[in-house]
Amino acid sequence: MATSGEIRTNTTYGSYFWVRWKQAGQDVAANKTTINWSCGVYCGHSFYTNAIKMSAFAINGVQVYGGGTYSNFAGGDHTLASGSMEIAHNADGTKTFSISSFTGWLYSGYNYSSNGGSYALKLSHASSYYPTFRVNFGKELA
Repeated sequence: MATSGEIRTNTTYGSYFWVRWKQAGQDVAANKTTINWSCGVYCGHSFYTNAIKMSAFAINGVQVYGGGTYSNFAGGDHTLASGSMEIAHNADGTKTFSISSFTGWLYSGYNYSSNGGSYALKLSHASSYYPTFRVNFGKELA
């Protein structure tokens, strides 16, 4: 089962938009997993002074980022937003969650898009074997 992932848009002129997630923890008793997510852009050129836009997207059907417009980015990787969310599992401890499609735009009309994706999670139990212990209360040993 996956513990992290990344979805990218198409790459044009060395640039692309991305959404990343990583498992942060699990609560077996509550039947849920917490993930950390982030979104951003990789700028393939040395400096962007004009608009960079990224659309809203959802994780597991919940919009976690509302979209935004940015400017003045040097080349390289830039995180635009980040957060965390809890994902409830099915009764059997499994869960498949999705990241919706998203788009990006760089000035001069360069358009970017992704198809989104799905990831499978499973709660990690310490063991699937649960031993039974018996304690006999009887007469004291001499």
